[in-house]
Amino acid sequence: MTLEKRELKKESYPRAIVGAFIFNDQDELFLMSSSKWSNKFVCPGGGVEFGEKLEVALEREVKEETNMDIENVEFLGFTDAYDVGTKFIKEGSHLLFFDFKARVKGEPEIILNEEGTDHKWLKVEDWLKEDLGEYVKNAIEKYLLKEKEDFEYLYKRALADYQNLAKQTARERQEFAKYANEQLILEFIPVYDNLKTSLKHADEKASGWLEGVKYVTKQFGDVFKNFGVEEIKTEGEKFDHNTMESVDMEKTDDKDMDGIVAKEVSAGYRMGGKVIKAARVIVYENF
Repeated sequence: MTLEKRELKKESYPRAIVGAFIFNDQDELFLMSSSKWSNKFVCPGGGVEFGEKLEVALEREVKEETNMDIENVEFLGFTDAYDVGTKFIKEGSHLLFFDFKARVKGEPEIILNEEGTDHKWLKVEDWLKEDLGEYVKNAIEKYLLKEKEDFEYLYKRALADYQNLAKQTARERQEFAKYANEQLILEFIPVYDNLKTSLKHADEKASGWLEGVKYVTKQFGDVFKNFGVEEIKTEGEKFDHNTMESVDMEKTDDKDMDGIVAKEVSAGYRMGGKVIKAARVIVYENF
């Protein structure tokens, strides 16, 4: 470092600069090309005056340079820049860039001051294709693109959580409906069983009312089928403790009949593959 620069460093102080990354309702970012920055695109802003708060300075500079009023101001971060040499900033300057994000109020007419040469509204990612000032480009990559990625991640996460909740709710509704149907069927099973028992002991000569009972019994059977209910086969089948309950044993000298259901005491039922009522049976026992 030369003696002149050392002396400059002793006698000078960093200067605070505020910059506004302004968005509209279409989430487009405003940047302006500035003669102060070799006609590269930069955000509006400028130096903070003595005794002036950063946000007040930001609003003032934006108004002076663009005629825009801003709201919803959020601090993004700061960059420490030394030895900036441009047309209006002498070599050896030490600048502290304080970057803010904001929203434009309404739809004002853009009026650039003598520093501005052009302006555009573009999506954040599209600005990287333009001729940007170095510090503005760094700020976009460091803050705005990362923020967008974070928002996209949060959106996708929220969407996934919502979809999982919707699936869980649908499953719970199905389970509730299934349980409700099962309870309803269990209420009707004794009636159905009584009708079938009545038919077994009915006098075939009483044809009038008997046909009516047969028809009602058939209707019950059809309704059960529609609900996925099936009667468990028992008589002549091998005893199955998963679907049957043995209430008594019947002796037999036939070894092949050992463990076979001799008689059904009360019917058993499945619903959707699940046993909702076990059959009560009498089982052959070899002696």
